[in-house]
Parts: sequence; structure tokens; C-alpha cells
Amino acid sequence: MQELVHHTIQKIQELLEHFNKVQELYLSKSFDFDAQFEEFLYEFLDYLKTKGNTTYESEVLKVMNMISTVKRGFNPVQMEKIASGKRELTWGFSFSAMESVHKFLMEMYTKEHKKLDEAEEILSGLIVSLYQNGILNDEIVKSLANVPKIEDFWNSLIKQNTQISGINKKLRLQMISEDIYLLLEKILLRLN
Repeated sequence: MQELVHHTIQKIQELLEHFNKVQELYLSKSFDFDAQFEEFLYEFLDYLKTKGNTTYESEVLKVMNMISTVKRGFNPVQMEKIASGKRELTWGFSFSAMESVHKFLMEMYTKEHKKLDEAEEILSGLIVSLYQNGILNDEIVKSLANVPKIEDFWNSLIKQNTQISGINKKLRLQMISEDIYLLLEKILLRLN
């Protein structure tokens, strides 16, 4: 099931905020770091499970298993029991894990943001075209003051124009209708 892209970006931003707090704990060598990092990883894992993103889910599980193995006193890289420096090794593996998790979060964020940017560019061009063809004017733009009015206007355009219907179908491959309405609202607000 498709989810509102705007909501996905908001959730990733929330995860990034939580992750930044964990990174601050690491930087300050806080004793709370281990517990907070583990809590974050479980939150991130749950999110990935709900999204059905098995690739990143597998990677996060791999990171969690690696840290767990080190905490049990075994070095998963050298495949031997840790004789000394277990805490330092745990911090080192935690740093590596944070690097991986940050990469995953940024890849997800960039991918979702790209969808919105591309859709906004398409819709902005369409709005300019509607102005040029006299379908839109300042009075109509002012009347489109909220999402329900924008939805009605957009749906009427889809029914009247096959090109706009085609644009809508193209956008719907990447996002749900509510994303389109929110992007249109953003564009129309800039015109006011």
C-alpha cells in the first residue's frame, strides 16, 4: 500500500532527529549511548518492517547482530574471542554501525524527496501552462484556498483534459493523490 510521501519524509526526519540525539550521546561518551542506540535501532527496524523494506531491514539486523556479537565478547571480523579492550571494540563497531545507519536514512530521505521535487517541477510547469491557456487566473488561484477546493479543481481538470489525466497517472505511479494536492497547494500559495 502506498503511503503519503509527505508523511514518509516526516517520519524519516523524526528518525534522523532521534539518530542525532544518539550521535550526541556517542560523542559525549555517555553511558546512555548503548541503550539509546539499541532503542533507535529497534524503532528504525520496526519502521522498515511496516514499510516492507526488506533490504534495509536485513542491513539493520546485520548491524544489530554485529554489535550484539561484540558485546558478548566475540570479534565478528576476526572471528575470535576478545581478550581485552572489549569496550573500545564495542565503541568502534558502534561507530561503524552509526555510519551505516546514517547512510540508509539519507538514501531513503533523498529518494522520497526526489519524488516530491520531480512532481513539483511537473506541476509547476502545468500551472504555468494553465495560466498561459487562460484556464487559470489570479481570481481562480485565490479561490483555491484549501486542499478540498484544490482536489475538486484538479479532478475537474483530469476529467476535461487527457494530457492532465496522463500527468496525473504518471504522478500516481510515485505518490498518492493527497501528495499531489499538497504540492498544488504549495505551488498555488507561492502564486498568491
